[in-house]
Amino acid sequence: MQYNQTSWGGEQDSPPPPKPFTLVQHNCLGSWDVFLSLFGSFTQLAHPPSIVALQDPPVYRGKLPSFNIFTVFSPPTDGGCKPCVACYVYSSFLATVSLLPRFFGRGDVMTLDLFTPDGFFNPATTGFTIINSYSTKGRLNNTRSVPPDIIFPASSLPTLTLGDLNIHHPTAHPLRTFKEDELATSSPYFDRATELGFSLLNTPGVFTRFSMSLIGRPGVLDLAFACPLLAPYFTEWSDPLPSTGSDHVPILLRFEAPHFRAPPPAPNWALTDWPSLEASLKATAIPPPPPLPTTRSMDIWFRTNLDRVTAQLALYTPIKRVTFRSKPWWTALLSQLRKAYSSALRSSKADRFDAALLASARAARSAYFKAIKKAKRDHWSAFLATATPQTVWRAKKFAIGRPPPRFPELPGAATPL
Repeated sequence: MQYNQTSWGGEQDSPPPPKPFTLVQHNCLGSWDVFLSLFGSFTQLAHPPSIVALQDPPVYRGKLPSFNIFTVFSPPTDGGCKPCVACYVYSSFLATVSLLPRFFGRGDVMTLDLFTPDGFFNPATTGFTIINSYSTKGRLNNTRSVPPDIIFPASSLPTLTLGDLNIHHPTAHPLRTFKEDELATSSPYFDRATELGFSLLNTPGVFTRFSMSLIGRPGVLDLAFACPLLAPYFTEWSDPLPSTGSDHVPILLRFEAPHFRAPPPAPNWALTDWPSLEASLKATAIPPPPPLPTTRSMDIWFRTNLDRVTAQLALYTPIKRVTFRSKPWWTALLSQLRKAYSSALRSSKADRFDAALLASARAARSAYFKAIKKAKRDHWSAFLATATPQTVWRAKKFAIGRPPPRFPELPGAATPL
């Protein structure tokens, strides 16, 4: 099955800006129709998920289905066990990280260890662990097939554990009436999670499974937990995708990592019209505070006048909308030259036999790229002129570039030794 990457917009020849880390979890009931319906619904998202964690995926002759922009990782089938979990990693995301799948000699749980030198959630955190499990009824009463210590390991890395755990607990479903055996089964898992500081990411009371029978009750079986190192970066748990034909709901998890997140818009104080702002502030009369102030009246007085001053600042200060492609050396002149070059280039392509249009396009291109070189050179000179003892080493790093590799590359050799 072919999948068009351009269905999410953007040109294929220009790399897209970094995006938030998103993950979809879903129980496929072993159905190919559910699998195809789930992956087909990703076109409704602004961007495809970075990772799709499946429970009970469809398996045919020991093989899982493939999807051309995802790479699948699942427990091996050489031991005769059917893989009950699988993780599909988006190819563009996979190209930015190092990934190590780990299995436990069983088909109902797997771990993905992700690494990146830039750090996932801060520069010091270069590792990230995802645990995907499908825990079914155990051999003994009030037990499940995957024990709590595997689902909730003690780790020094940010850890996300998720899956269809087949347990009912008041933390996930506060309004449910529970049986004693349900609490006896789920308590060891939630006690282990609480002991290690894991936080439940589900919205309490939102069902993740709807029984196909008339007598079954809906429940919250598909759970997700984040360890203390990961929980601060969690931003969303939602079910925006349509039904896939499974009795489970597809769940979307979103994490805003610093190197995935665009800087927020901020005032561009360098372009503030200070003379006009000063005159406007002088003309703004601030009334005196209430003569007999109360907490509420002082709060109203302060907020009202603060909003008046803030409005004046916003009126004379443009917003600096920083994007992932923003350049510190970019100027308004470059924007004008780029617009002129684009216009001349379109005109020359419309009539390729007009020598005057071709010459105009070449001249506009030359002026544009010369201006870019000059802007970079001026910005570098200004950076060096204002360098401090704290930033001089950064200047040296910029000047030298990336350090050479510690081991030389020997053609035809498997190792440098």
